[in-house]
Parts: sequence; C-alpha cells; structure tokens
Amino acid sequence: MLIEINCASDFLCRYVASASSCTPQIIESFKTQIIALMQEKYTNHWDPQRPHYGNGYRAITSFGGKVDPLLCEAAQKSDLPLETLEGHIPRDLVLWVEPFNVSFRVGDHGSINTIYDSTRGKVSMKPDNSMTPQFQQKNNLINNRPSYAARISPPPSPPNRAARISHAIPITSPLTKSQVITPSATPSPPSSKIAIMAH
Repeated sequence: MLIEINCASDFLCRYVASASSCTPQIIESFKTQIIALMQEKYTNHWDPQRPHYGNGYRAITSFGGKVDPLLCEAAQKSDLPLETLEGHIPRDLVLWVEPFNVSFRVGDHGSINTIYDSTRGKVSMKPDNSMTPQFQQKNNLINNRPSYAARISPPPSPPNRAARISHAIPITSPLTKSQVITPSATPSPPSSKIAIMAH
C-alpha cells in the first residue's frame, strides 16, 4: 500500500508544484499530508486478493471544479492555498489507487494512464513540456529521476458475429417446439440464435 500511495502523492504534487506560491517545504508538507490521509482512509479498504474491490471509495477525484475532500484537507494542513490547489488540479481528474496499480484519467472520455504497475514498477516515458529537468531539480519532487504516466488502451472489442437472417437455415428445437434460425456458413453461439414460434 505504501508504494502505491507514494506514487499517487508524487503524481498529485507535480500539479501544484508549478504554482509560484508553492515553496519546496509546502510541497513536501502537502505530500506528507496526502500520504497520511490516504493511509488512514485506505486502512480497512485495501484487499490485495481483490484489487479492484473498493476502487471507487479509494479514488481521488476532481469534478466540476470540486477537488476531492482528501486533497483539500491535505492542503489546509500544509498551508497550501485552496485556490492554488483548485487552479492546478485538472478538471475531471480521476486517480485510482489500487493494490499493485495506480492509474488516472483526465476528462470523461480520456485515456486511462498508468503511473505505477507492480509488474513494471514506476512507469516512465518521454518528459512532457511541463516537467522540464530544471523544474524537477528546483522542486526536488521525484528524486531527480523522471517518472511519467504511460498511455494504455483498453483491449479491443470482440468482432460482431451477428446472424445473417438472409442466409439462415431453420432448425426445429425438440425442447421448445420452436424453430431456431442459425447462419448456414458458420455456427453461432447460443446467444445469437433467434427463436421463431412454430405455427
């Protein structure tokens, strides 16, 4: 749990660190508060046997300009102005902190990006413009080692195997006393059969 929480807190701190009002001490305090609050919140909601169980409860969100209460509490305890937090956390952010995985999405239709995967460790890729080496060194956020989210895509949908009625052969089912239409070229799974009542 500590690895996942640490990766999530690093990720969140990168957003607010670009604010001119944030000193390295405020960022470090903010990170410490996030870690403590996440540990407290997740204590009885962390099951490595069922990693996705409770992911909605553990998710950190920012919807419609309302930043997650956990982040607001961490900001208050670390003297980070709420205006700074609200101005730098992306709108429609969802951060999932799960056993063995930390990922996020920005926007309702955005891609899901992986920050941490236990099989690969922290995921890195080419730096984006907002995380220059000078910025990293100045804020000492990630121990001078670049770590960025990697884009992942959901698996492709299975092909549509709808039955073609025009090339179908009627077959009578002895169990239902109805006719079942199946395609003549290839067999279909039972869910795509269409029942027709016999007269």
